[in-house]
Amino acid sequence: MEFEYDRLVEAPAEAVWAALTETTTMESHLPGTTRVTSAGPEKLRVSMKISMGFLRPTVNVDVRLSDVNPKDSFKFEFDGKAMGAGIEGAATVSLNSGENPHGNPEGDSTRSTRVKMTGTVHTSGLLKKVSDSKIQAAVTGFLDEYFASVERASYPA
Repeated sequence: MEFEYDRLVEAPAEAVWAALTETTTMESHLPGTTRVTSAGPEKLRVSMKISMGFLRPTVNVDVRLSDVNPKDSFKFEFDGKAMGAGIEGAATVSLNSGENPHGNPEGDSTRSTRVKMTGTVHTSGLLKKVSDSKIQAAVTGFLDEYFASVERASYPA
């Protein structure tokens, strides 16, 4: 399944980059008992629960970063298991700082960062029975919640 994600995150590029690439920052924005550990240079191990329709499996994945261009872009590949089934994929992530979220020419455009992500997700086993639309909704919902947490941390009310 292919997916695309595009969001204007109300946070500076430095905060968004840290949330996407640094294990301690990343873990602070993930829900519940999620664990993120370093597994080597530009490698992460993630264990978390994610909602996919009526299912809420624990997903354990290894993530490998590549083509890292700090505060601008990177690629990642992941593979792992959930409910005894396989999950794998890859994505390209790009950041564009300095966009003005409200179109106001006098607004502070350094307070926001556009995040674009395109990639693929492949499943096997029991997860193969989950529809692409449910997987897309799970990915989008997860990313929306994640970046909302980044926004709250960047500009507390």
